[in-house]
Amino acid sequence: MTKEEFDKFDDDYEVCNCMGVTLKEIKDAIKNGCDTIDAIMDETDAGTACQRCQSLDEDDEEEKDIHLSEILKFSK
Repeated sequence: MTKEEFDKFDDDYEVCNCMGVTLKEIKDAIKNGCDTIDAIMDETDAGTACQRCQSLDEDDEEEKDIHLSEILKFSK
């Protein structure tokens, strides 16, 4: 994923369907100091159920359009 592709996602996009966590909630967690996937998971609960939204490594069937690892990378 490129930065341009990342920027096309709306803040209300639901990144983690299992826990109902939006892109804005994850971006806010990063702004508030969460600088690892584990910290984001602790703060938002995203990625704690099926874990597919954590990264491409966890998303074997590429079901997710965006992952916590990408959000962390492009939100810094």
